[in-house]
Amino acid sequence: MKFKLKGRMILNRNASPATEEIKKFIEKANEDLLLRGSKEEKEASKITQWELKDKEIRLTIVSGRRVRAHDGLLRLKKPLTQLLGPKYHIGVRKMVVDDYTFSITIPQSVPGEKLDEIRKLPFVDMLKIEKNTLKIRFKPLDEKELRRHVVDRVVKQVQNLLEFEEDLTVKVTKAKPGEIIAKSKPYKPLFTDDPTKEAMRRGWVKKFPGRGQWFYTPPITALHRALEELVIQKIVKPLKFQECLFPKLIPLPIMQKMRYLEGLPEGMYYCNAPRRDPETFEKFKRELIIKKEIPIDLLKKGLKEPGYVIAPAQCEPFYQFLSHEIVDKKSLPIKFYDRSGWTYRWEAGGAKGLDRVHEFQRIELVWLGTPEQTEKIRDQTVELSQKLSNELELEWYTEIGDDPFYLEGRKVEERGIEFPDIPKYEMRITLPGEEKGVAVISANVHGTHFIEGFSIREARGEKIWTGCTGIGLTRWVFGFLAQKGFEADNWPKIIKKRIEKVEIPPIITWP
Repeated sequence: MKFKLKGRMILNRNASPATEEIKKFIEKANEDLLLRGSKEEKEASKITQWELKDKEIRLTIVSGRRVRAHDGLLRLKKPLTQLLGPKYHIGVRKMVVDDYTFSITIPQSVPGEKLDEIRKLPFVDMLKIEKNTLKIRFKPLDEKELRRHVVDRVVKQVQNLLEFEEDLTVKVTKAKPGEIIAKSKPYKPLFTDDPTKEAMRRGWVKKFPGRGQWFYTPPITALHRALEELVIQKIVKPLKFQECLFPKLIPLPIMQKMRYLEGLPEGMYYCNAPRRDPETFEKFKRELIIKKEIPIDLLKKGLKEPGYVIAPAQCEPFYQFLSHEIVDKKSLPIKFYDRSGWTYRWEAGGAKGLDRVHEFQRIELVWLGTPEQTEKIRDQTVELSQKLSNELELEWYTEIGDDPFYLEGRKVEERGIEFPDIPKYEMRITLPGEEKGVAVISANVHGTHFIEGFSIREARGEKIWTGCTGIGLTRWVFGFLAQKGFEADNWPKIIKKRIEKVEIPPIITWP
């Protein structure tokens, strides 16, 4: 891996009187400053050419992969200002990169679609292949873009596309993703049909016009509440989680700090606030009244740019609540839970039936503690979930998760984050006749992912981690019906005694 940069350090005044000092500074930088962080000289940065022209120092820097050329350029700014400022009153106003290339050895053949994806990456100006070397030229870059590490992200994504980098989930998980680590005894299913079709036939649900949405009527809602009560009684309360009310409208900057925008931007619903534009909305209303059609173009005109998403993970407010706060290890762990509303995800073509929907109910457990506390709490949530499933006489299995949600945004960057040995456990209720069960428990330990992203600190610098367990009530109801069917007389006593008699509303045309 090789980098070659041609850039300029733009000064606030002519630096000709300081030519000799600048020359010595560059010689010393090549011997010390640009070598720091690399054991091998060839992997570090080196200034191979430079010239002083009026208010500009023009530089050519080459490097290997350790101290990359753009990092070398950034290292020069502060010490050069400290050198020239006191004597010459010269400072570096800004730095720009006019020509920057990155070269990497590749296999003899690379699929054309991979190269097309690389061409479409932000900041990529051109690419070409010479023998077994891929050469990429970046568009001109300013100092702000260099400090935001855009070059490193492009390089990481190129490696990812060329499959030089092992998937981060596989790399950090000290067990095989998908491996089953526990399972229940088998139970004979009392129902073998499609739960969604049967629920519709009985009038327990009715399809809502929005994609992946349903209207849940009293019978299935009663089952939902009974299961919710059991989860609170058997899992949440024994572990001493305290209830909170979490916001569900999440500002985009929070999602960026979570790295969700990098990992799954296509999986969320985005929200726009209206502009202060009475004239546009009056026109909107007039057209709507006359045409009896929604004038979408006018509506778009009256809306601001997207500023929020509707909560796709439900745990987001917890990390923002702790953002920039200092905690005391002696007071840990902090354990909250939320069950105050819907969670929303855009499944694109994945929405189907009652088990994969866009709008669903969950109980979200979130906590902050030492690494040992964090993993212990996660494991306890799984163990108690398994125990509850046994009491419900449900067949289940628990596996090593292969898609920890918080790692999606880190498939192209790690930045020295601490990860647990096993980021995620997933408990699934089996579905009769199906190879894969429905996931009802997603139990995650995040390491320092959110600690770093939200600047959460322990008073004495002790290590702290976060964790979350999502308990999918909507899916738990689906899994229960898939195994136990719709005849309440056949259900386990632990459920039957918690359900009051309810009725379907008497409507002539439905169900």
